[in-house]
Amino acid sequence: MLRLPYLFTIFLMGAFGLHAQNQSFVGYIEAGDMATDKEDHYNAYRLYAIASEDDWAEDRGYEERISEVFYKAGLAAYKSTAYTEAEKYFLRLLSRPDANAYHLTKFYMAKSTFRQGRYDQAVATFEEFLAEQPDVQEEFREKASRQINEADWAIDAMSREDDIQLRHLPDGINTTDSDVMYVKGPKGTRYFSSNDFEFTKDTLTPKRMLSRIMLQTGENTAKPLGKHINLPGKNVAHTTFSADMTKVYYSVCEFRDYDQMRCDIFMAKIGGDGEWSDPVKLGVNLVGATTTQPNVGANNADGKEYLFFASDRPGGKGGLDIYKVSLDAAGLTMDNATNLDAINTSENDAAPYWYNTWQTLYFTTDGRFSFGGLDIYKAYMIDGEFRTPINLGTPVNSSADDAYYTRFDDPEVAYISSRRPIEEALFYSEKRDVCCYDLYEFAPDNRITLQALTFNKLSAEELKGVTVTLYKITPDGPVVVDEVTNPEANDFNFQVDPGEKYQLKAVKDGYAMAMNEFDLSKPEFKDVPFVERRLDLIPKVDLDVFAFNNVDRTNLVGTKVSLYELTDSGERILVEEITNPDANDSHFELEIGKRYVIVGEKPGFGEASDEIDLRDYDKDGSDTVRKDLYLGQMLDVYVIDAKTELPILAATVSLRSDDGFLDEKDTNNEGNEFHYVVNLDRPFEIDVTRDGYFPRSVTVEFSQADVEKFDGRLSVTIPLNSNNINDFLDLRVYFDNDHPDPDAYSSTTKLAYDDTYGPYLERMDEFKESTAKGLGIEAGFLASGEVEEFFEEQVIPGHEDLLKLADALVQHMAEGRSYELQLVGFASPRAPDSYNLRLSARRNVCLRNFFERYQDGVLSEYIKNGQLSFEAIRKGEEKDLGRIYELIEEERESIYSVEASLERRVEFPKIFNTNSRK
Repeated sequence: MLRLPYLFTIFLMGAFGLHAQNQSFVGYIEAGDMATDKEDHYNAYRLYAIASEDDWAEDRGYEERISEVFYKAGLAAYKSTAYTEAEKYFLRLLSRPDANAYHLTKFYMAKSTFRQGRYDQAVATFEEFLAEQPDVQEEFREKASRQINEADWAIDAMSREDDIQLRHLPDGINTTDSDVMYVKGPKGTRYFSSNDFEFTKDTLTPKRMLSRIMLQTGENTAKPLGKHINLPGKNVAHTTFSADMTKVYYSVCEFRDYDQMRCDIFMAKIGGDGEWSDPVKLGVNLVGATTTQPNVGANNADGKEYLFFASDRPGGKGGLDIYKVSLDAAGLTMDNATNLDAINTSENDAAPYWYNTWQTLYFTTDGRFSFGGLDIYKAYMIDGEFRTPINLGTPVNSSADDAYYTRFDDPEVAYISSRRPIEEALFYSEKRDVCCYDLYEFAPDNRITLQALTFNKLSAEELKGVTVTLYKITPDGPVVVDEVTNPEANDFNFQVDPGEKYQLKAVKDGYAMAMNEFDLSKPEFKDVPFVERRLDLIPKVDLDVFAFNNVDRTNLVGTKVSLYELTDSGERILVEEITNPDANDSHFELEIGKRYVIVGEKPGFGEASDEIDLRDYDKDGSDTVRKDLYLGQMLDVYVIDAKTELPILAATVSLRSDDGFLDEKDTNNEGNEFHYVVNLDRPFEIDVTRDGYFPRSVTVEFSQADVEKFDGRLSVTIPLNSNNINDFLDLRVYFDNDHPDPDAYSSTTKLAYDDTYGPYLERMDEFKESTAKGLGIEAGFLASGEVEEFFEEQVIPGHEDLLKLADALVQHMAEGRSYELQLVGFASPRAPDSYNLRLSARRNVCLRNFFERYQDGVLSEYIKNGQLSFEAIRKGEEKDLGRIYELIEEERESIYSVEASLERRVEFPKIFNTNSRK
């Protein structure tokens, strides 16, 4: 069913009013309740108003119901659009002591002031309602919050009121009742619909009014069409014509249940004389549903003519929805009607008007943001799809109901019907603010409509609550044209001039700014009525960076922090640099979906850096990322020769993290110094290589205590051992007395040198005690010291050099070189010469065994194939041993003394490169 206020408004003081005359206080309330039950809100309001008069209040028996009557009168007045009256009764109720019992009083009072265009006061009252009624139904709290946003939108939109002058059509066209839908017919004729006709055969008292289609006959005169069109007892309205002006479509409505109506759409033919004939009801009508407010328009894309209309048929979004259906050559509807989903809302969407020139649908709705009640919107069709509908703004729309937009190109003029309470409106007086639509005309704004749409770039979802600023680009720079904040949607609408250049900027907390520039002088914008621009805002997070001294964790004031965007290829693009001279913090804005690197620098300190990866960042988490940069200490690495302790040039040093990742690799051809920045309390590995030397790796870790110990400058010296074979000439290794294989008469042995070296080293204390035995304290101390010095400076280094020689041979053998080692064995003179020769031979074999078994036999294959060979010479004892011979029977001298120990050895006097002999 279609209720009257959406078409026109009538006034009735019918059965309920008569029934209530001469009734009691209670009788008027009951009559008002009966009217309310039938949704006859205007008569309910009038009945409650009578009950609320002061005379009734004098009777104390009704005192407890006075607040009830005020509330009911205010609510009925609001629902009948008597907003001034509604506010008056709500104010009277609020002055009463039991006002708190009516929880929705301020809710409806705020809505009443909103409908009067007092948006600031409406916001204040809605906020009071929300604060005072925390337990009220959530439905009303949500509506109040939405209408606060709607009021803010209206206030903002009114600040951009278009320079349009509306002219109230003269008396004779406008009447004291509703006049709507001004259209152009054949041969320049003008038609509209008027509700100024009494239903003479009505059974109700007073009689209801009927709507008739009117033909304008003069500037301020019009006449109704004949009864074959304006059917007796029916409401007939809403005229539209086919493009060739041979067919006309209109609504025929009948009363149902007092002030409700159900409508159907009819078509009539237009003859050459302009007369309408042969009316037929279209097949698009649906039994039991209203089908009304027809409009015919052509789609340039497919060349078809369509009938647009409003209907409350099942399957819609709610209230009245707008539909379209194609027409055949005879003007009849061809197929099932299509719901315009992109246009319709859950509330009322009606009065469609298709403007062919711009391929634009104008319509009326109370389901979108409005200045109050019904507002007129437009939606451009681009590539077969409707773009986001746009409110026509003020003064076309007002706080009253505004509807029935029509437009003509010659001359360029547009028409609307509005219930705005202005002095020119014939229905209006201070005591009568509930009534009718009047017709207005104006020159439409023909500038280009610019619609900016905002989206979350990562999710592609519509982004609400954005502020969009429009700039005109001039020779003197950008000039602000307008700025809009939309808390409820993602569309932003502006009017722009053809041929100009503009820039859009979109900002929202938590997002990076988005920009778009466009030049309307370019060919693609020629003669376009509508331009759409998309603004994708990237969610952002705040980055807080704090710099610290890695030594003591104190704030490192004055650190320069550089922010780089990291591309997929690993390239760094500088975004911003910040140096805070007064503190250790720096603050940046990052875009979600990207990778960044931050670098901290300060004189006297090494760089510190960290990566921030926001590609999979969860925006529902924290909006802030914190990074602490600890600027590490400088580490100086020095490379020296292990033997000479001289600097080694041209070494290569690699610094590796504890996870094995290569941090840095450098070669210094000019010196032996290498400089790095390291973090404390984190192990890392230093690898050093240099031709002619054995590679070396050391793992180091520095603590805060180390930094303090070295006065803030860390240092490490890495000695390299030469792998030059000739550096091992005169190598000497030492044996224990009569080893290997004591008392043996064989010239060979199965032992290798490492088998004898360990046990020999373990006897150092025994040698020290034995050589000091029998001597005085001082002489014994000196003798013992000499023995210890012998072990520390001869035995142990001899073994270490032997290992280095073996390593060098491994390396050289792998490179294809061949060597012959000359082994010369010696013995001390304690045993006979023949025994000492055999002992010397065993010692030479002991060394050969060492090389064969070294590192699990890595050299054995080279020995087998002759690449590594040995020349063994046994010397036995030296002949010039003086004191040892003199005291040969004393073990202290012949066994434990340093002089005797020096004789038990194998020398490497010659190492031949046998490759050169070939």
